[in-house]
Amino acid sequence: MDVKVMSGLEFLKAMQKAGNRPPMAETMNVDIDCIEDGLVRFKCMPTNDHLNPGGTVHGGYAATALDSVLSLAVQTKLKDAFSFRGTSELNVKFIRPIKVGQVLYAEGRVVSMTRQTGISAGEILDEDGKIYAYASGTVMIKPES
Repeated sequence: MDVKVMSGLEFLKAMQKAGNRPPMAETMNVDIDCIEDGLVRFKCMPTNDHLNPGGTVHGGYAATALDSVLSLAVQTKLKDAFSFRGTSELNVKFIRPIKVGQVLYAEGRVVSMTRQTGISAGEILDEDGKIYAYASGTVMIKPES
């Protein structure tokens, strides 16, 4: 697969089809559940490795999952798979505690695209649609050469 000539959507779908999981997906225990133009969803299942001292899943777990799906949703809109620079802003609101072993879905959708930024929003939901956290973020995009 020649990633230099792939769009963001093509690259992510090829990665999913090949079953490739980046190291962070292993650490977070997440899998790509859905990839569409402008939308990415992870299936998440936090483990004991994600606990804070209070016995609930650390808020950083939700923030990291949301940062990932928000960024990848923007990546699906790019002609060049790697023309993004990274998250420049992330705003997370925590609604309720997450428990170990709970099956959750982190979903990110593109809200707006310009030549220099992608803005996305999303949430972490359980299987019944109950929201645990939601976020918005901005991803910086490299200028076209």
